[in-house]
Amino acid sequence: MILPKNLLHAFLFLQILLILGHAPLLKASDTISVPRISVDQVYHLLGRPDTAIIDVRKPRNWWRTSKKIYTAVREDPSKVDQWARKYAKGHTLIFY
Repeated sequence: MILPKNLLHAFLFLQILLILGHAPLLKASDTISVPRISVDQVYHLLGRPDTAIIDVRKPRNWWRTSKKIYTAVREDPSKVDQWARKYAKGHTLIFY
Protein backbone atom coordinates (compact mmCIF):
# COMPACT_ATOMS: atom_id res chain seq x y z
CA MET A 1 0.00 0.00 0.00
CA ILE A 2 1.38 3.38 -1.00
CA LEU A 3 0.47 6.30 1.25
CA PRO A 4 0.29 9.91 0.10
CA LYS A 5 3.39 11.84 1.16
CA ASN A 6 1.60 14.08 3.71
CA LEU A 7 -0.13 11.06 5.32
CA LEU A 8 3.21 9.24 5.56
CA HIS A 9 4.77 12.29 7.24
CA ALA A 10 1.88 12.48 9.72
CA PHE A 11 2.27 8.78 10.52
CA LEU A 12 6.03 9.13 11.09
CA PHE A 13 5.47 12.24 13.23
CA LEU A 14 2.98 10.34 15.45
CA GLN A 15 5.43 7.46 15.86
CA ILE A 16 8.18 9.84 16.94
CA LEU A 17 5.83 11.51 19.44
CA LEU A 18 4.87 8.15 20.90
CA ILE A 19 8.50 7.10 21.30
CA LEU A 20 9.56 10.42 22.83
CA GLY A 21 6.49 10.50 25.07
CA HIS A 22 7.35 7.14 26.60
CA ALA A 23 11.07 7.82 27.04
CA PRO A 24 10.75 9.64 30.41
CA LEU A 25 8.57 6.83 31.77
CA LEU A 26 11.12 4.22 30.81
CA LYS A 27 13.96 6.12 32.43
CA ALA A 28 12.00 6.71 35.65
CA SER A 29 11.13 3.04 36.00
CA ASP A 30 14.78 2.07 35.56
CA THR A 31 15.90 4.22 38.50
CA ILE A 32 13.21 3.26 41.02
CA SER A 33 13.86 0.12 43.01
CA VAL A 34 11.04 -1.11 45.22
CA PRO A 35 11.79 -4.07 47.49
CA ARG A 36 9.38 -6.98 47.11
CA ILE A 37 8.08 -9.19 49.91
CA SER A 38 6.50 -12.63 49.76
CA VAL A 39 3.19 -13.64 51.29
CA ASP A 40 5.06 -15.80 53.83
CA GLN A 41 7.21 -12.84 54.86
CA VAL A 42 4.11 -10.67 55.34
CA TYR A 43 2.48 -13.41 57.40
CA HIS A 44 5.45 -13.46 59.79
CA LEU A 45 5.31 -9.67 60.17
CA LEU A 46 1.57 -9.49 60.97
CA GLY A 47 0.87 -8.04 64.39
CA ARG A 48 4.39 -6.75 65.02
CA PRO A 49 4.39 -3.28 66.58
CA ASP A 50 7.18 -2.09 64.24
CA THR A 51 5.30 -3.04 61.05
CA ALA A 52 2.40 -1.30 59.32
CA ILE A 53 0.49 -2.80 56.42
CA ILE A 54 -1.02 -0.03 54.32
CA ASP A 55 -3.77 -0.62 51.78
CA VAL A 56 -3.40 1.97 49.00
CA ARG A 57 -5.95 0.58 46.57
CA LYS A 58 -8.41 2.95 44.94
CA PRO A 59 -11.38 3.64 47.25
CA ARG A 60 -13.91 1.96 44.96
CA ASN A 61 -11.77 -1.20 44.82
CA TRP A 62 -11.31 -1.18 48.59
CA TRP A 63 -15.03 -0.79 49.32
CA ARG A 64 -16.11 -3.46 46.82
CA THR A 65 -13.90 -6.27 48.06
CA SER A 66 -14.11 -8.51 51.07
CA LYS A 67 -10.43 -9.42 50.64
CA LYS A 68 -8.57 -7.23 53.09
CA ILE A 69 -5.65 -7.90 55.38
CA TYR A 70 -7.01 -7.82 58.93
CA THR A 71 -4.41 -5.45 60.39
CA ALA A 72 -4.07 -3.26 57.29
CA VAL A 73 -4.82 0.45 57.41
CA ARG A 74 -6.48 2.14 54.42
CA GLU A 75 -4.63 5.27 53.25
CA ASP A 76 -5.21 7.46 50.21
CA PRO A 77 -2.10 7.26 47.98
CA SER A 78 -2.82 10.72 46.56
CA LYS A 79 -2.57 12.29 50.04
CA VAL A 80 0.71 10.83 51.32
CA ASP A 81 1.76 14.19 52.77
CA GLN A 82 -1.28 14.06 55.11
CA TRP A 83 -0.66 10.61 56.60
CA ALA A 84 3.02 9.74 56.15
CA ARG A 85 4.17 11.37 59.41
CA LYS A 86 2.00 9.16 61.59
CA TYR A 87 4.25 6.16 60.84
CA ALA A 88 7.54 5.98 62.74
CA LYS A 89 10.72 6.39 60.70
CA GLY A 90 12.33 3.05 61.54
CA HIS A 91 9.21 0.95 61.04
CA THR A 92 8.59 -1.45 58.19
CA LEU A 93 5.82 -0.23 55.88
CA ILE A 94 4.20 -2.73 53.54
CA PHE A 95 2.03 -1.24 50.79
CA TYR A 96 -0.50 -3.16 48.75
